[in-house]
Amino acid sequence: MSDDDHFNRGRWAEKSGAAMRREEEAKKAFETLRLEMEARKDLEAGFRETIELLKPSCHLTQACWKSFRAHVLSFEGWTAKRRAATETEKKESKEKRKGTVYFTEVTYSVKKVAKKNWKVKSKIQNKRQIEETSDLSSCESGDDFETPANKKAKGNL
Repeated sequence: MSDDDHFNRGRWAEKSGAAMRREEEAKKAFETLRLEMEARKDLEAGFRETIELLKPSCHLTQACWKSFRAHVLSFEGWTAKRRAATETEKKESKEKRKGTVYFTEVTYSVKKVAKKNWKVKSKIQNKRQIEETSDLSSCESGDDFETPANKKAKGNL
């Protein structure tokens, strides 16, 4: 205890040994699933599947959840989320904790392949817009540029 009767928690670990063990188990489970899903040849562009990875019994603390989620997000096409268990789900999984418990789900999405024609058309349109803009700016910056209103005013004088 410190001099002012408060605990000095500055040297305490952010994650307990048990929490780190559960996080490593979660990462191993994800790695197995990831390799299995990414090896599948039957997945088409736009495919998306959500899989329940962890039951509430594998409780990840906030600090462990944060680093586990970052690990999942580091792989292209993967996301992770926690879903709070309902009271019925808690009873079915024989969870005794009174607080909120979570199911951990991961989602794998296969990127849609962009059509080459669309990219080519887009590049052509962008090039045309740039050329039109540069043509207009060169006209406007010239000394001999007159707006239709200026021409009309000169003609009436």
